[in-house]
Amino acid sequence: MLAGLTLAGRYRLDSKLGAGAMGEVWNAFDLRLAREVAVKIFPAHLDPEPRRVERFRSEAKLCGQLQHPGIVVVHDADEDNGQLFFVMELLHGKDLAKVLKEHRGGLPITRVISIGTRLAEALGAAHEKKVVHRDIKPANIMLLPGDRPKVCDFGIARVVEDGRATAQVGTPAYAAPEQSDGTPGERSDLYSMGCVLYEMVTGDQPFHGNIWHLVFQHATSTPRPPREIRPEIPLPLSDLILHLLAKDPAHRPGSAAEVANRLRAMRPRTPTPAKRVVDQLPPHQLLKSDAPERRHTDIDDTRAKEIDRILREAAVDARVAGYTRTAASTHFEIRLGPTTPQSAIYALAEQMVRVVRHRSARLVPLERSSSPLPGVRAVALEVPHTAPDLLSLGDVLREAPEGDAPLAGLGRAQDGTPAFLDLHERPHFLIAGSRNPVDPIRSIIASLAMRHPPKRLRLVMSTRDNRFAELPHLVPQAAAEPLTWAVAEVDCRYADLRRRRCRTTMQFNKAVRESRSPIPIGALGDVNMAHPDVVVVIDELANQEDPEQVVELAREGRAVGFHLIVRTAQPDRLDGRLKGYLPSRLALPMQTADESISVIDRAGAESLSPGEALLVPDRGCEPHSIRLAAITDGEISEIINHWRG
Repeated sequence: MLAGLTLAGRYRLDSKLGAGAMGEVWNAFDLRLAREVAVKIFPAHLDPEPRRVERFRSEAKLCGQLQHPGIVVVHDADEDNGQLFFVMELLHGKDLAKVLKEHRGGLPITRVISIGTRLAEALGAAHEKKVVHRDIKPANIMLLPGDRPKVCDFGIARVVEDGRATAQVGTPAYAAPEQSDGTPGERSDLYSMGCVLYEMVTGDQPFHGNIWHLVFQHATSTPRPPREIRPEIPLPLSDLILHLLAKDPAHRPGSAAEVANRLRAMRPRTPTPAKRVVDQLPPHQLLKSDAPERRHTDIDDTRAKEIDRILREAAVDARVAGYTRTAASTHFEIRLGPTTPQSAIYALAEQMVRVVRHRSARLVPLERSSSPLPGVRAVALEVPHTAPDLLSLGDVLREAPEGDAPLAGLGRAQDGTPAFLDLHERPHFLIAGSRNPVDPIRSIIASLAMRHPPKRLRLVMSTRDNRFAELPHLVPQAAAEPLTWAVAEVDCRYADLRRRRCRTTMQFNKAVRESRSPIPIGALGDVNMAHPDVVVVIDELANQEDPEQVVELAREGRAVGFHLIVRTAQPDRLDGRLKGYLPSRLALPMQTADESISVIDRAGAESLSPGEALLVPDRGCEPHSIRLAAITDGEISEIINHWRG
């Protein structure tokens, strides 16, 4: 049994999630970054034949180069005493096969179109890298909250060579004809997607039978048109599915991007909301309040008993007097006997860390015991939580000051004081460090959407995360080349300021309101605010092909209403010039003190727990610790639905 085994001194296997032809997948815990992950291992019982081993290794390599929200993320690949494994993100959701079993007559058409569009976008990203999956089927598509599909299991995926991948039959019920008698390519994945869409709209597969019947039918038969099975299916969707299921690859759509565009065009059009709805801010009730902190849990009770057992077996006069839970950790108070030295407790530190099953647990001295008697001494065992108790963004925003400034909630200081980012006072903001379980980028964007209508604030996002894609605050012109558009817009705004002899967009907007200047052609706003604030979000600085554009935006953007939110998970690669334009910074947990120094000019971030951060408001300010605020996917959907009317 592998449960409890730690691979490479870092990944502890906790529970088995499933097994397939190419390995087992385990729910595991990354001890270094204190987060849950999924680990796929090459089990010892499988034949270690070189071709099979190479297929296992190639799956991790292919997935690792496909960075897309619709494709499972691979974090690491390694070997431990001959045990091959790779590490993936842990996905919380159901695979599409299980969802379809719950909807025997097919999914709602709007869900099919939404899931299909995102699935086609993910396949398009893989095909751009010349990677063909070759086994697209419902069981290999995970549905996350919000119907966000993730393509998984690249076990038989291959890189296309000369327009074709090497031959390999996938799952017969979904495999293209050429996968059994030829060499599959990108359009083979489109055929498989057609089979998946067919099942999603009708509740049934295109063909049935044993392997040979299925191969024969896929090669020679045309399935019953979806509209004959379910008349409410739109004709364009039915036609697209049959187009995808063409026997000849040349007769199918030309690319996954074409499929995504056709599906996108089928989405029901949202009526233009009335002016009253567009201008009305979302109610605060959309965002929930904090859940009350749990005072006792079964796992903490068990840990307290295990610590007491260690003390008894070591004949140390001490006992666990209780424990206190905070948002990020639990503190077990070990009360010492009158003559027991603290060193006797510290000598048992390794055993205690082992029984609480958390390598980041540590013993810390207590200034005073919880005992009412004087002179009682105690030591605390601090055990960080695997996932911190969440702090609600809604409660932070409800304490925000009134005003028109672009203000975002970040979290709370240790004394409970809310922490905000005011982009008028600090126009640019740097976030650096590991990807936290609590994402400050989500909180910032959600805060801005809660406090400002699109006419007063616009968003430009250099990221593949499409969670906020339907916010009307997004600038559609910037979708393809966000930074190029932003630099050009800054130049246009400076030209407008020169013509009216204004120093800032605030002065220019006032001139338009007072009819002293016409609204510029192509301006994002209206007569009340011709040039609204624009917040440019760069989700990963290291991915930018032209870092000079980022420097130019930081240098020139402030006077014309442009603000930068820049994040990087690689603080050691920060450009010194850019750092000079980003004095306001947020340090997330980091691996080394050197990384912390590179961001906030001092150590400290390497000791942070998940959900914590160090905030430096401005140049020369001391960093102070905050607990980050969080927002759920459901709350984000509520905000988007409000603005869409």
